[in-house]
Amino acid sequence: MSHRSFSISITIFLLLCSSSARSQEPATPRSSDESAVALRKKAIDLLVSVAGQVDSLRSLENRARINSNLGESLWDHDEKRSRSLFAAVEEDIKSGLSDSEPDESAHTRTLLVFWKLRSDTIERIAKHDPEFALEFLRATRAAPGVQIPTYLVGDTEKSLQLRLARQIAAKEPRLALQLGRQSLTNGFSPDLLAVVARLQLRDKELSRSLYKEIVDKLKRVNLQVDPTATELALSLARSFQPPAADEMVYRDLIGVLLADALASGCAEVTGEAPQICYEVASVFSKIEMYYPARAASLKRWTEHAGWLGDPEMPAPISEIAANGTIDEILALLPNYPAFQDEIYWHAVMKAQATGDVARARQIASDSANEDLRQYLDKQAERNQAVKSVTPDKLAAIQQQLARFPGNEARIEFLLYMASVIGGSDRKAGLGLLSQAGEIVNSTTPGKAQLRGQIRLAMAYCFLKSDRGFAIMESLMPKLNELVNAAAALNGVDNNYLRDAEWNMTGEGGLGRLLTELAQNAGYFARFDFDRSVILTGQFERPELRLMAQLKLAQSVLANQQNTPSVFSPDYDFR
Repeated sequence: MSHRSFSISITIFLLLCSSSARSQEPATPRSSDESAVALRKKAIDLLVSVAGQVDSLRSLENRARINSNLGESLWDHDEKRSRSLFAAVEEDIKSGLSDSEPDESAHTRTLLVFWKLRSDTIERIAKHDPEFALEFLRATRAAPGVQIPTYLVGDTEKSLQLRLARQIAAKEPRLALQLGRQSLTNGFSPDLLAVVARLQLRDKELSRSLYKEIVDKLKRVNLQVDPTATELALSLARSFQPPAADEMVYRDLIGVLLADALASGCAEVTGEAPQICYEVASVFSKIEMYYPARAASLKRWTEHAGWLGDPEMPAPISEIAANGTIDEILALLPNYPAFQDEIYWHAVMKAQATGDVARARQIASDSANEDLRQYLDKQAERNQAVKSVTPDKLAAIQQQLARFPGNEARIEFLLYMASVIGGSDRKAGLGLLSQAGEIVNSTTPGKAQLRGQIRLAMAYCFLKSDRGFAIMESLMPKLNELVNAAAALNGVDNNYLRDAEWNMTGEGGLGRLLTELAQNAGYFARFDFDRSVILTGQFERPELRLMAQLKLAQSVLANQQNTPSVFSPDYDFR
């Protein structure tokens, strides 16, 4: 059975008898404030301990990666130390981006790693000090002559700058405007749209100012030879209309698109037409409003409006829905009355993602969308249904299990269902894990079995069972043995090492397993922090030990009650 078929089958089954695993975490007594404070102190002490050992590492990549994470996690506890850690990251990244490895493949790989580390670190610093983040961005630019393969990393210097502007707009709108202006002097970018959207929420006048400057520059360029400019002009026209945009500036923008369409021959062309002729249909009503005499020759293109599909979601809605708060999403309602249903839907989904079910229901009740309210009602019914684990439901699980050919699919299904029902019936959940364990043990020794054992250990810890630690303690010697064997084969099948240390980029099957284990450290840390620290201490390689301990502490400080599913394999170290 394919992975897609497996996923669909689980989805159908869950719709019939369960809700999400996330909403069914085991009901454990709420920790007292005193114990929570004590646990946070242990986590901070562990981070401080890790920080004191990082300088012993030889790999620039490992030092930069771990120090970047430490700098973010320790900021509220010790800002001075965090700044010092980020300064060390700056030096390591500058050295990494100055790599002179003669082997072209190795050189490119090094540049990719450090460019990603740079981007992640800028994002981390910006959460606390936008100006410091800008200083870091400027200080870590690649040296002249160093060519970053942007077709692989996806980020140019300009896009990094605009991403920073978008992130800091709420805290430092004037600095965000400055970055947007600087980027505009170097050409157009679709990312400018997100900066305008974020500024609009914080300071409408600054947003309008950047909008006007973009339009002024669009008026001076030939859109026929600049597809990025054309795309930006169309997106602005669709996404920012009066009153969000100044009336006269918006009129000028529509004039730019009208001129481009006419210059492209859209008024006369009879054969194959340029793309702008079709796209102009989406803003024709505005062209007709502001330039009725000149619009007539373009009206025929409205016949192709259906070719464009459904109306495009305005960029501000997409941007704020993905990266904004619930209140920021709801603040979009006055400016986009035609998209009220979509805005309310995104706000409800955001409330649910943060665990605020009451807020989700309140937002749904404010909406005129009956489908949204029915969706929440049905979800509540499913949540209520899963609270009672009946013999019939357990029998249905076994019937569904029998339909999956292959051990891996069966193991994943049992682990998932154990986490779903374990919150209301721990005994039944543990019974399913025991059944999964039998299948894991019968699997041919190798990567699939090892992966199943690790995930089984996580699932046991999720249900607060010591069996999880017992499994992992038995696996540690094997993991160390495999790491040593992989290190000996470095460069033969995968590049596991950098500067004689294990790199954290998830190379190969073993690398991905270790990555998944570290990214799910919270399952162990929230169950028994002290025992988790002892467990990570069994890694023979110090770089693996330090990264694992870092992830343990971070999971506590972030209060990650809803960690990524142990059944999703796609994680990476950042």
